[in-house]
Amino acid sequence: MPDLSVVIPALDEGPNLDLLLPAVAEVLAGLAVAHEVIVVTKKGDAGTIDAARRHGATVRFQETPGYGGALAAGFAEARGTWVLTMDADGSHPPATIADLWAARDGAGLVIASRYIRGGSAEMPRDRLVLSRILNGVHRAVGGWAVQDGSSGLRLHHRRLVAGLPIRSRTFAAVYEVLAAAHVGGWTVREVPFAYAPRVHGRSHASAIRFAPEYLRGLRRIADARSRLSANPAAMRKSDPEAPFR
Repeated sequence: MPDLSVVIPALDEGPNLDLLLPAVAEVLAGLAVAHEVIVVTKKGDAGTIDAARRHGATVRFQETPGYGGALAAGFAEARGTWVLTMDADGSHPPATIADLWAARDGAGLVIASRYIRGGSAEMPRDRLVLSRILNGVHRAVGGWAVQDGSSGLRLHHRRLVAGLPIRSRTFAAVYEVLAAAHVGGWTVREVPFAYAPRVHGRSHASAIRFAPEYLRGLRRIADARSRLSANPAAMRKSDPEAPFR
């Protein structure tokens, strides 16, 4: 069984995968850990499928659409003790994989953060402001100290994500995983990284389209926090989603 599974959601990302996957392979070789690389996409995405197979990655087709559906499919496919997720567009530097791996001991979730000392984000100002606002709101509602809860570059312990139901179909899914870690009593750490613009293509993200899902997610997080306040014993690693039910 691999020690590490790298899950890369990708949609129309063939040219970017041709650059990313060799760089990821180089970093993984340096870590000298048993690993697998899984690219998650939809059927018919020929460019992404061809690039993934050309570089030796496993291709997994998602059953549920959207980023949340891709995460769920990747988590279901992953066999590693640790599961790393990263974007396919070149915005997540593969070198940060080594930093996440080095910080894993005693943690259930390690997040690559743009917003702690040493981190940075090269993005349009309006998008940066929106990201900081979303993180601040989720931090206040969830009660956690994580500065960059929206980062998709993360290392998860398998016991945190195995069988974890992902309800959101959008990028709000990353907050679902963070909330599950928080209410489940897992240690969450952040390491700094430098976020860069995508290399090829365009983003599929849309703040307007995703807004309703973010609001629903906030409601679930607020309800879970209320339940935990009334019954702290509900925080248990064996079932991190218990307070959400």
